Amino acid sequence: MTTIKFVLLAIFATTLTAYISAPAFATTKAIKHIDLPDITSYEEAKEVFNQTTSELREKNKLDATELQEVHMITYSLEKAVAYFSKNMEGDQQVSAKEIAELVELVHVSAENNRASETKVYMQEYFELANTYLEGL
Repeated sequence: MTTIKFVLLAIFATTLTAYISAPAFATTKAIKHIDLPDITSYEEAKEVFNQTTSELREKNKLDATELQEVHMITYSLEKAVAYFSKNMEGDQQVSAKEIAELVELVHVSAENNRASETKVYMQEYFELANTYLEGL
């Protein structure tokens, strides 16, 4: 009986420790490192969207250096997508909001050096971005 109590206590202690310490390591919100001005024209938003998407496409290794670069690129991309989310109408606005959510996921995963997550989110972003670019 003492062995069972010891095992149960060990399991409880391990579970409790993992539960309490996990939030300290698992960041799900972006930390604002750069404060860029808002984009105020369709032409600028389209140019930034195209440029930053092109820059992201060049990132293939997703090592620590590239993850940091992806993280920084997404600041500008977020501004372009925010313009579309606010100023477009109908399906384009809905799509822009979906893209904004993916860009945020790319941003946070890259910021936290999670290469596999970043890769998955970037692939999803590229699929949506390709379709969105056709409509711009």
